[in-house]
Amino acid sequence: MRTRTVTASLPAALLVAIVAALLIPCPIHAYDIVQITDDAYVNYMPSLLQKEDGGLMIVFERLDSSFAAGDLLLTLSDDGSVWTAPQTIVATAGNERHPSLVQLTDGSYQVYYLSDETGGYRIHLATSPDGVSWTRQGVVNLGWSTEDLVNPTVCRESDGSLTMTYDYLSNGGYIAHSEDGLVWDHDRTNVSTGALNRIMRHSDGTYVLSYQRRTGIWYYQIDIFTKTSVDRLNWSGENRVTTNMNSHDSFPLELADGNYGLYYAVSNGGYPYDLYTRTSSDGSSWQGEDNWLPYSGWDTEPHPVTLSSGVVALAWPRGPEQDETEIHFVLLDPPTGIEGTFEEPLTSLSLSSNPFRGSVALSWTVPDGTATELLIYDVAGRLVRAYDMRAHDRGARARLTWDGTDTNGRGVSSGVYFFRLAAGDHSATARAVLLK
Repeated sequence: MRTRTVTASLPAALLVAIVAALLIPCPIHAYDIVQITDDAYVNYMPSLLQKEDGGLMIVFERLDSSFAAGDLLLTLSDDGSVWTAPQTIVATAGNERHPSLVQLTDGSYQVYYLSDETGGYRIHLATSPDGVSWTRQGVVNLGWSTEDLVNPTVCRESDGSLTMTYDYLSNGGYIAHSEDGLVWDHDRTNVSTGALNRIMRHSDGTYVLSYQRRTGIWYYQIDIFTKTSVDRLNWSGENRVTTNMNSHDSFPLELADGNYGLYYAVSNGGYPYDLYTRTSSDGSSWQGEDNWLPYSGWDTEPHPVTLSSGVVALAWPRGPEQDETEIHFVLLDPPTGIEGTFEEPLTSLSLSSNPFRGSVALSWTVPDGTATELLIYDVAGRLVRAYDMRAHDRGARARLTWDGTDTNGRGVSSGVYFFRLAAGDHSATARAVLLK
């Protein structure tokens, strides 16, 4: 298959975000969606990672329209607003799919994936010292003599070791553990009867496994289930999360407040799919199904990550049809500390333009006529600039212009910025995209 060459540039990468921002006012939930890829392939199954230096990395599979031939590609970003042109890191005569990306404690990277390069499907490994140069290491020995081992998901433990869940086709999900990612145990511990098994470990030591299995008479009648464990060996009974018999592609994570999040795709009344989330305080009882990014086409395979700032970042494939999907990225929440709990909201906080170049004017109305401070954060949750509004505010309706500089007067880089205005017991938050 031939495809046109795509070069990532700021206007192209932010096209979706710009359109959304121009059409929608700027409350905190007017999500700035960034489309990363744009080509004639099927771009699918992204694995999102926040690197130790705070930057972002995505490895995804690029398939032909038949889904029978795929390669793995990588793209990088400083803050999620602009991504590098995808570069191929694994390409063979086989079909490479379903990457799971992890960074080790020494700063190096590993990506696990399924491939039929050696015949039937097995789990393979590629490594990189720097995220740029990658070397295929071949089949991962998990103690099986059989093929049909697929769909790895790897999480890094607090001690630097790795835990993997994977599927043995038609035989359920299994788990393995490794100290270095090169030598894995051969215990072949079965953990579920489902597929697309994905694992996370909470900071309190609890493991959560999510997976899907058939709940009706037809193969597509599938629901999401979870289990919990404290030792990877003994697991709770399964908890059924969805009941509509058409939910797929779940992924669990720990949220900034210590609760659990579960992200998955749902189809109500047929195709295509939308993305949903639920939360839990214990990883077992899931509450509040929320469709937070409604779309009329295909939204599938969500991979969420809670960034060090507290923001939930998400990468996923989106497209009008299943074989026309492109990788997208979004930040779903403001960084920790930007939004607080307040008795009442401000009457208003608005921006003169979004996205903006050079400077942006903020205007607001407060109930008691007095604002105390305006704080500006970058996407990593770092304080960029603080204004003492007692020196600026002169009434219920006020206005301030930010010129895109930090506290030291230096121009900041392009990207997403959060604005938090406080006025006693009142507060308002907004965000905007700075273009350069």
